[in-house]
Amino acid sequence: MGNFIFEQIVNGIITGSTYALIAAGMTMIFGVLRAINFAHGEYYMLGTFAAWYAISKLEVHYAVSIVLGVAIAALIAATIGRLVMQRLVGAPFQAGVLATIGVSLILQNAVILAFGGGYKVFEGGWIEPIEILGFGMAQQRIVLVVSAVVIFAGLEWMVRKTRMGKSIRAVSQNIECCQVNGIDVESVVRRTFLLGTALAALSGVLTAPVNVSVYGGMGEAITLKTFAVIVMGGMGNVRGTLYAGLLLGVVEALVSGLIGLQYRDSVGFIALLLMLMLRPHGLFSQKARF
Repeated sequence: MGNFIFEQIVNGIITGSTYALIAAGMTMIFGVLRAINFAHGEYYMLGTFAAWYAISKLEVHYAVSIVLGVAIAALIAATIGRLVMQRLVGAPFQAGVLATIGVSLILQNAVILAFGGGYKVFEGGWIEPIEILGFGMAQQRIVLVVSAVVIFAGLEWMVRKTRMGKSIRAVSQNIECCQVNGIDVESVVRRTFLLGTALAALSGVLTAPVNVSVYGGMGEAITLKTFAVIVMGGMGNVRGTLYAGLLLGVVEALVSGLIGLQYRDSVGFIALLLMLMLRPHGLFSQKARF
Protein backbone atom coordinates (compact mmCIF):
# COMPACT_ATOMS: atom_id res chain seq x y z
CA MET A 1 0.00 0.00 0.00
CA GLY A 2 2.87 2.35 0.84
CA ASN A 3 4.46 1.86 -2.57
CA PHE A 4 1.10 2.50 -4.24
CA ILE A 5 0.62 5.78 -2.35
CA PHE A 6 4.16 6.87 -3.20
CA GLU A 7 3.60 6.07 -6.86
CA GLN A 8 0.40 8.12 -6.89
CA ILE A 9 2.17 11.06 -5.27
CA VAL A 10 4.90 10.91 -7.93
CA ASN A 11 2.26 10.81 -10.67
CA GLY A 12 0.51 13.75 -8.99
CA ILE A 13 3.69 15.82 -8.93
CA ILE A 14 4.14 15.19 -12.66
CA THR A 15 0.55 16.18 -13.42
CA GLY A 16 0.77 19.13 -11.06
CA SER A 17 3.86 20.39 -12.86
CA THR A 18 1.79 20.64 -16.02
CA TYR A 19 -0.98 22.51 -14.23
CA ALA A 20 1.53 24.88 -12.69
CA LEU A 21 3.22 25.67 -16.01
CA ILE A 22 -0.08 26.53 -17.68
CA ALA A 23 -1.43 28.43 -14.69
CA ALA A 24 1.75 30.52 -14.35
CA GLY A 25 0.98 32.20 -17.66
CA MET A 26 -2.67 32.75 -16.81
CA THR A 27 -1.91 34.25 -13.41
CA MET A 28 0.70 36.63 -14.87
CA ILE A 29 -1.84 37.84 -17.44
CA PHE A 30 -4.39 38.34 -14.67
CA GLY A 31 -1.79 40.29 -12.70
CA VAL A 32 -1.39 42.97 -15.38
CA LEU A 33 -4.91 42.96 -16.86
CA ARG A 34 -7.09 42.04 -13.87
CA ALA A 35 -8.93 39.77 -16.31
CA ILE A 36 -9.16 36.01 -16.62
CA ASN A 37 -7.95 34.78 -20.01
CA PHE A 38 -10.57 32.14 -20.80
CA ALA A 39 -8.77 31.40 -24.08
CA HIS A 40 -5.60 30.34 -22.25
CA GLY A 41 -6.18 26.63 -22.80
CA GLU A 42 -6.43 27.22 -26.54
CA TYR A 43 -2.75 28.24 -26.67
CA TYR A 44 -1.96 24.96 -24.91
CA MET A 45 -3.95 23.30 -27.70
CA LEU A 46 -2.31 25.36 -30.48
CA GLY A 47 1.18 24.46 -29.34
CA THR A 48 0.25 20.79 -29.22
CA PHE A 49 -1.36 20.78 -32.67
CA ALA A 50 1.55 22.69 -34.22
CA ALA A 51 3.99 20.13 -32.82
CA TRP A 52 1.77 17.23 -33.94
CA TYR A 53 1.60 18.64 -37.47
CA ALA A 54 5.36 19.19 -37.58
CA ILE A 55 6.04 15.58 -36.53
CA SER A 56 3.35 13.78 -38.53
CA LYS A 57 3.37 15.89 -41.72
CA LEU A 58 6.80 17.51 -41.88
CA GLU A 59 8.55 14.56 -40.21
CA VAL A 60 10.74 16.69 -37.95
CA HIS A 61 12.31 15.52 -34.70
CA TYR A 62 10.36 16.02 -31.49
CA ALA A 63 12.92 18.52 -30.15
CA VAL A 64 12.41 20.67 -33.26
CA SER A 65 8.63 20.37 -32.93
CA ILE A 66 8.85 21.88 -29.43
CA VAL A 67 10.42 25.03 -30.86
CA LEU A 68 7.99 25.17 -33.78
CA GLY A 69 4.95 24.56 -31.56
CA VAL A 70 5.84 27.33 -29.13
CA ALA A 71 6.85 29.73 -31.93
CA ILE A 72 3.60 29.27 -33.89
CA ALA A 73 1.43 29.62 -30.78
CA ALA A 74 3.42 32.72 -29.78
CA LEU A 75 2.98 34.26 -33.24
CA ILE A 76 -0.79 33.79 -33.04
CA ALA A 77 -0.78 35.11 -29.46
CA ALA A 78 1.21 38.19 -30.52
CA THR A 79 -1.42 39.02 -33.12
CA ILE A 80 -4.29 38.52 -30.68
CA GLY A 81 -2.42 40.46 -28.01
CA ARG A 82 -2.11 43.48 -30.28
CA LEU A 83 -5.65 43.28 -31.66
CA VAL A 84 -7.53 42.30 -28.49
CA MET A 85 -5.66 42.04 -25.21
CA GLN A 86 -3.99 45.45 -25.11
CA ARG A 87 -7.41 47.04 -25.69
CA LEU A 88 -8.60 45.51 -22.43
CA VAL A 89 -6.28 47.68 -20.33
CA GLY A 90 -8.55 49.53 -17.91
CA ALA A 91 -11.68 47.91 -19.40
CA PRO A 92 -14.40 46.46 -17.15
CA PHE A 93 -13.88 42.88 -15.98
CA GLN A 94 -16.90 41.72 -18.00
CA ALA A 95 -15.32 42.98 -21.22
CA GLY A 96 -12.27 40.79 -20.63
CA VAL A 97 -14.41 37.74 -19.95
CA LEU A 98 -16.50 38.16 -23.09
CA ALA A 99 -13.50 39.00 -25.30
CA THR A 100 -11.41 36.01 -24.20
CA ILE A 101 -14.35 33.61 -24.44
CA GLY A 102 -14.87 34.84 -27.99
CA VAL A 103 -11.19 34.30 -28.81
CA SER A 104 -11.43 30.81 -27.30
CA LEU A 105 -14.36 29.85 -29.52
CA ILE A 106 -12.66 31.25 -32.64
CA LEU A 107 -9.39 29.40 -32.04
CA GLN A 108 -11.07 26.15 -31.07
CA ASN A 109 -13.33 26.06 -34.12
CA ALA A 110 -10.54 27.18 -36.45
CA VAL A 111 -8.47 24.15 -35.41
CA ILE A 112 -11.46 21.82 -35.77
CA LEU A 113 -12.17 23.18 -39.26
CA ALA A 114 -8.52 22.83 -40.26
CA PHE A 115 -7.78 19.39 -38.82
CA GLY A 116 -11.16 17.84 -38.03
CA GLY A 117 -12.82 17.14 -34.70
CA GLY A 118 -11.45 13.62 -34.21
CA TYR A 119 -8.61 12.48 -31.99
CA LYS A 120 -5.06 12.44 -33.36
CA VAL A 121 -2.21 10.31 -32.08
CA PHE A 122 0.87 12.25 -30.99
CA GLU A 123 3.81 10.14 -32.09
CA GLY A 124 6.79 12.09 -30.76
CA GLY A 125 8.45 12.42 -27.39
CA TRP A 126 11.04 10.80 -25.17
CA ILE A 127 8.96 7.82 -24.11
CA GLU A 128 11.76 5.37 -23.30
CA PRO A 129 11.25 4.01 -19.76
CA ILE A 130 13.72 4.63 -16.96
CA GLU A 131 13.71 3.45 -13.37
CA ILE A 132 13.83 5.83 -10.39
CA LEU A 133 13.58 4.61 -6.79
CA GLY A 134 12.29 1.30 -8.04
CA PHE A 135 9.52 2.82 -10.18
CA GLY A 136 9.54 2.79 -13.96
CA MET A 137 8.39 5.86 -15.88
CA ALA A 138 8.84 7.48 -19.26
CA GLN A 139 11.64 10.00 -19.67
CA GLN A 140 9.04 12.56 -20.76
CA ARG A 141 7.59 12.68 -17.25
CA ILE A 142 10.99 13.58 -15.82
CA VAL A 143 11.37 16.26 -18.49
CA LEU A 144 8.06 17.77 -17.40
CA VAL A 145 9.05 18.09 -13.74
CA VAL A 146 12.54 19.41 -14.49
CA SER A 147 11.12 21.93 -16.98
CA ALA A 148 8.63 23.21 -14.41
CA VAL A 149 11.34 23.71 -11.78
CA VAL A 150 13.69 25.49 -14.21
CA ILE A 151 10.96 27.71 -15.66
CA PHE A 152 9.61 28.78 -12.27
CA ALA A 153 13.14 29.56 -11.09
CA GLY A 154 13.58 31.63 -14.24
CA LEU A 155 10.29 33.45 -13.69
CA GLU A 156 11.24 34.22 -10.10
CA TRP A 157 14.54 35.71 -11.29
CA MET A 158 12.88 37.60 -14.13
CA VAL A 159 10.19 39.34 -12.08
CA ARG A 160 12.67 40.39 -9.39
CA LYS A 161 15.87 41.23 -11.27
CA THR A 162 15.03 42.36 -14.81
CA ARG A 163 13.56 45.58 -16.16
CA MET A 164 10.67 43.68 -17.74
CA GLY A 165 9.93 41.92 -14.47
CA LYS A 166 9.92 45.16 -12.53
CA SER A 167 7.57 46.74 -15.07
CA ILE A 168 5.22 43.74 -14.77
CA ARG A 169 5.21 44.09 -10.99
CA ALA A 170 4.55 47.82 -11.26
CA VAL A 171 1.61 47.41 -13.67
CA SER A 172 0.16 44.61 -11.52
CA GLN A 173 0.12 46.96 -8.53
CA ASN A 174 -1.16 50.21 -10.05
CA ILE A 175 -1.87 50.74 -13.74
CA GLU A 176 -2.83 54.42 -13.37
CA CYS A 177 0.37 55.29 -11.52
CA CYS A 178 2.43 53.53 -14.22
CA GLN A 179 0.71 55.54 -16.95
CA VAL A 180 1.39 58.80 -15.09
CA ASN A 181 5.08 57.88 -14.76
CA GLY A 182 5.49 57.13 -18.46
CA ILE A 183 5.52 53.33 -18.40
CA ASP A 184 4.17 51.87 -21.65
CA VAL A 185 1.42 49.80 -20.07
CA GLU A 186 0.16 48.39 -23.38
CA SER A 187 3.65 47.14 -24.23
CA VAL A 188 3.94 45.48 -20.81
CA VAL A 189 0.56 43.81 -21.31
CA ARG A 190 1.56 42.52 -24.77
CA ARG A 191 4.86 41.09 -23.54
CA THR A 192 3.29 39.51 -20.48
CA PHE A 193 0.53 38.01 -22.60
CA LEU A 194 3.08 36.64 -25.05
CA LEU A 195 5.15 35.11 -22.25
CA GLY A 196 2.09 33.57 -20.60
CA THR A 197 0.75 32.01 -23.78
CA ALA A 198 4.21 30.70 -24.72
CA LEU A 199 4.33 28.89 -21.37
CA ALA A 200 0.91 27.36 -22.10
CA ALA A 201 2.06 26.21 -25.55
CA LEU A 202 5.28 24.76 -24.11
CA SER A 203 3.28 22.86 -21.52
CA GLY A 204 1.06 21.44 -24.25
CA VAL A 205 4.01 20.20 -26.33
CA LEU A 206 5.73 18.66 -23.31
CA THR A 207 2.53 16.97 -22.12
CA ALA A 208 1.43 15.62 -25.51
CA PRO A 209 3.64 12.48 -25.48
CA VAL A 210 2.17 11.60 -22.06
CA ASN A 211 -1.44 12.26 -23.09
CA VAL A 212 -0.82 10.50 -26.45
CA SER A 213 -3.93 11.96 -28.17
CA VAL A 214 -4.75 15.53 -29.24
CA TYR A 215 -8.11 17.01 -30.26
CA GLY A 216 -9.68 20.39 -30.93
CA GLY A 217 -11.51 20.74 -27.63
CA MET A 218 -8.60 19.86 -25.37
CA GLY A 219 -8.00 23.46 -24.35
CA GLU A 220 -11.43 24.00 -22.82
CA ALA A 221 -10.98 21.45 -20.04
CA ILE A 222 -7.46 22.65 -19.20
CA THR A 223 -8.66 26.27 -18.93
CA LEU A 224 -11.21 25.34 -16.27
CA LYS A 225 -8.62 23.27 -14.37
CA THR A 226 -6.11 26.12 -14.58
CA PHE A 227 -8.67 28.59 -13.25
CA ALA A 228 -9.05 26.41 -10.14
CA VAL A 229 -5.25 26.43 -9.70
CA ILE A 230 -4.86 30.21 -9.84
CA VAL A 231 -7.73 30.72 -7.40
CA MET A 232 -6.12 28.25 -4.99
CA GLY A 233 -2.71 29.86 -5.37
CA GLY A 234 -3.98 33.42 -5.02
CA MET A 235 -4.94 35.46 -8.05
CA GLY A 236 -1.77 36.91 -9.54
CA ASN A 237 0.59 35.00 -7.22
CA VAL A 238 3.14 33.16 -9.41
CA ARG A 239 4.86 31.29 -6.58
CA GLY A 240 1.52 30.28 -5.08
CA THR A 241 0.49 28.94 -8.48
CA LEU A 242 3.35 26.45 -8.42
CA TYR A 243 2.38 25.14 -4.99
CA ALA A 244 -1.32 25.02 -5.85
CA GLY A 245 -0.67 23.17 -9.13
CA LEU A 246 1.42 20.53 -7.39
CA LEU A 247 -1.13 20.18 -4.59
CA LEU A 248 -4.02 19.75 -7.01
CA GLY A 249 -2.08 17.20 -9.06
CA VAL A 250 -1.23 15.10 -5.99
CA VAL A 251 -4.80 15.18 -4.64
CA GLU A 252 -6.20 14.21 -8.05
CA ALA A 253 -3.78 11.29 -8.31
CA LEU A 254 -4.69 10.04 -4.83
CA VAL A 255 -8.42 10.34 -5.50
CA SER A 256 -8.18 8.54 -8.84
CA GLY A 257 -6.01 5.78 -7.35
CA LEU A 258 -7.91 5.22 -4.11
CA ILE A 259 -11.49 6.03 -5.07
CA GLY A 260 -11.80 5.90 -8.85
CA LEU A 261 -10.57 7.59 -12.01
CA GLN A 262 -14.07 8.90 -12.76
CA TYR A 263 -13.86 11.23 -9.74
CA ARG A 264 -10.55 12.79 -10.71
CA ASP A 265 -11.82 15.82 -12.61
CA SER A 266 -14.27 16.70 -9.82
CA VAL A 267 -11.38 17.42 -7.43
CA GLY A 268 -10.47 20.73 -9.06
CA PHE A 269 -14.04 22.03 -9.04
CA ILE A 270 -14.62 20.95 -5.43
CA ALA A 271 -11.38 22.70 -4.46
CA LEU A 272 -12.49 25.81 -6.36
CA LEU A 273 -15.85 25.93 -4.55
CA LEU A 274 -14.23 25.41 -1.16
CA MET A 275 -11.67 28.14 -1.81
CA LEU A 276 -14.33 30.62 -2.91
CA MET A 277 -16.40 29.87 0.20
CA LEU A 278 -13.67 29.60 2.84
CA ARG A 279 -10.65 31.53 1.56
CA PRO A 280 -11.49 33.56 -1.56
CA HIS A 281 -8.03 35.18 -1.65
CA GLY A 282 -6.39 31.77 -2.08
CA LEU A 283 -4.01 29.73 0.01
CA PHE A 284 -1.36 32.46 -0.14
CA SER A 285 -1.54 36.13 0.74
CA GLN A 286 -2.19 38.61 -2.05
CA LYS A 287 0.79 40.55 -0.72
CA ALA A 288 2.96 37.77 -2.12
CA ARG A 289 1.91 38.57 -5.69
CA PHE A 290 4.96 38.45 -7.95
